[in-house]
Amino acid sequence: MGKKNTEFPPLLLAALSLLLLTGGWLMASFPLLVFVGISPLLALSEPRDSEGSIFEKMELVLIALTAPLVIHALVRDASVVTALGMGIVYTLSFVAHAWVRQTLGVRTGKITLILFWLALEYAVLKAIPAQGIFLADTLALQPDWTRWTIHTGYLGTSLWIIAVNWCWYLTFLQPKGIQWAWLGAGLLFLFAPAAYSYSLNHSPIARDQMINFYRNLPTEADVTYLARGELMVRTAAWLSILILLFTFVRQQIRK
Repeated sequence: MGKKNTEFPPLLLAALSLLLLTGGWLMASFPLLVFVGISPLLALSEPRDSEGSIFEKMELVLIALTAPLVIHALVRDASVVTALGMGIVYTLSFVAHAWVRQTLGVRTGKITLILFWLALEYAVLKAIPAQGIFLADTLALQPDWTRWTIHTGYLGTSLWIIAVNWCWYLTFLQPKGIQWAWLGAGLLFLFAPAAYSYSLNHSPIARDQMINFYRNLPTEADVTYLARGELMVRTAAWLSILILLFTFVRQQIRK
């Protein structure tokens, strides 16, 4: 396979992601497909060869992320304009990751993409809390799976979904074939939080509670959440700023 990072054509990866994410958004009562729908895009964000540019495939990422949101908006009679905007916003996490990777090298890994996605969710929450569309919304009808969000915030669910997708990417979309260690990690990351959630007896953080908290309206959220807010995405936002600043400085030094 040479230096190729995946044996799958970019169009196939984008189409697969589009179908999986569409199913994840539409099957709200059992949204398991969302736990695999982003993994093809993680593979797509790798250069095909040493001379290829990651940026050439960003339009495929944009389509794969935006189309499911638009379809979901049409089915739910929601704003298509908002869905289009959110698709563009979340594509920026892949663009930022591509820039950082191109500047700092391949050792940056996919952790920067995860951080940028979460940071953008936090930015959306701060800017347009009521109108925002978050990855965590796909699990809104499965509160029994996410009672632990009292510690992480509502958008901790977004991190859970992306982390599981990252494991599937490392398991199935690597040039050396199936990585069994990562398969075990993926199963653990998928089932352990849900199992822990069933051991708790309180309610998870709901979207409305999060929105009320960030709009400074009265909320009945647990005091633990009041003290932390959206801990995971807020932390990701600060780390993302530091990474982008470091990358910018590194790029200027090289000129």
